[in-house]
Amino acid sequence: MNRCECPIEESLGCVTNHSAMAARNYLTRQLAIHGIDMTIEQFKVMVVLWKEGSCTQQNIADFVGKDKTSVTRLIAGLEKRSLIQRATGCQDKRCNHVTLTPQGVALEKPTMEVLAEATCYIHQGIDPQELAITLRVLKQMCLTLNYTSKESE
Repeated sequence: MNRCECPIEESLGCVTNHSAMAARNYLTRQLAIHGIDMTIEQFKVMVVLWKEGSCTQQNIADFVGKDKTSVTRLIAGLEKRSLIQRATGCQDKRCNHVTLTPQGVALEKPTMEVLAEATCYIHQGIDPQELAITLRVLKQMCLTLNYTSKESE
């Protein structure tokens, strides 16, 4: 079924997918407008590190819902830009520990400000009670489908 055939007004999957893509594209544009050169995938990795301080690559992969290979590429890009650094684990040489650099730490505040502004814009015109219901329904849908993410907890 192509995009034009999707009964968008009747499909929860289509509506959530379209709204997620629109929100993602909007946030990407806002980051760029504010001079923050970061993809949404890199943003997710940085959020984990801003929250945890440091983490293993496997924990990051689990949190963002990506395979280890994809996360390795994301981390390499962030490391190349001096936002993070990797160190081999002392106990297990296969385990990479990821930490923020001072530049990565400094990027948290402006990036989270852009996210807050984008979220306000995206939610404008939506009744707060309806938004709360929508979030509750989507979280329940994830539970029903056996998909839980740390972001929804």
